Amino acid sequence: MAKSSTPHKKLNLLQVYRGIAALLVVLFHLNDMSLDRLNKVSLFNLFEAGWSGVDYFFVLSGFIMVYVHRSAIGKQNQLKSFLVKRAVRIYPIYWIITLVVLVFFLVIPGFANNQDLGLAKIIMSLLLLPNPDLPILNVGWTLIYELYFYFLFSIAIWFKPKHSVPILSSWLFVTILHYLKIVKFPDSAFLLNLVFGNMNLEFVLGCLAGYIVIKFGSQVSKNRWVFFGVANLGYVVLLVILATTELEVDRISSFAVLAAILIIGSASIDLKDAPKVPQVLTYLGDASYSIFLTHGPLISATTKVLQKANLGKYFDSFFAPALLGLIAVVVGCIFYSLIEKPLTVYLRKNIVEKMSLPKAQAS
Repeated sequence: MAKSSTPHKKLNLLQVYRGIAALLVVLFHLNDMSLDRLNKVSLFNLFEAGWSGVDYFFVLSGFIMVYVHRSAIGKQNQLKSFLVKRAVRIYPIYWIITLVVLVFFLVIPGFANNQDLGLAKIIMSLLLLPNPDLPILNVGWTLIYELYFYFLFSIAIWFKPKHSVPILSSWLFVTILHYLKIVKFPDSAFLLNLVFGNMNLEFVLGCLAGYIVIKFGSQVSKNRWVFFGVANLGYVVLLVILATTELEVDRISSFAVLAAILIIGSASIDLKDAPKVPQVLTYLGDASYSIFLTHGPLISATTKVLQKANLGKYFDSFFAPALLGLIAVVVGCIFYSLIEKPLTVYLRKNIVEKMSLPKAQAS
């Protein structure tokens, strides 16, 4: 079976910002949980909008699909390889962490926040099936959207463009109508709100960013540092404004658009200038998935213990949350180095790579 991706240059700046996005999410949950349980604002509330890290992840996913897997579009025989690669990337690490959290909840039910731990909930959580409730590992809701986007991209792979374009265009048209509130679905129709949900437009923005970099690379490259600077400045300004005011923003037209501009600028800089990036920063990007999955349970358990022990008064607004955030990142990095990286390498070698070999050679 042919490989489902074309040769492509590694884009280190995008990896650096993947790590930054993970840090933003960590600091958001740190602020949110300490405020909710300990009545303490963390790090001057600067990361109240740290949820914007998720918007970067979603836009980046769309970009990667186009940048890495564009050669698979319209080639039905590459669908299996694409899906296996995505499953190997998403599920094994997620399963390990979810099962650890599940065991912890079963042993100490008080930490489960009264959520359902029945068999149906466990199965749906492990498979990342759409559900009105959050998965056992809360951040799994983002992976449900991720898997749905893989399904949409699979349509582009399975069908020839003459068929996939009308299908996906129709879906996009309804999604935009839903975003503009011209089409509305009741809250109870959670599946429709997922299928045509606003967050899906972030993947579309990422696909558009990928198309722009590939199709108009030379033109975009001329203004690569402008894109890069505007996006970074926009992020910082928005984070400060949202931390210091009661202003609410639409995440699609704000952070997601900035993420698309940032990705276009960063990718163009990588391709044109190939800047040297400190290894520690690319390492954080490599470890971002582990950090993203492990930080929530650790911060949640710590803040809940402090709450139950009535020790919130010792949790200040800077040093304690900074230390806890650092510990969460370090734990995620350790998990990446000891578990995610070797396991992913093993699965790719024994599953993904063997799929690309002739049957006689694979056996």
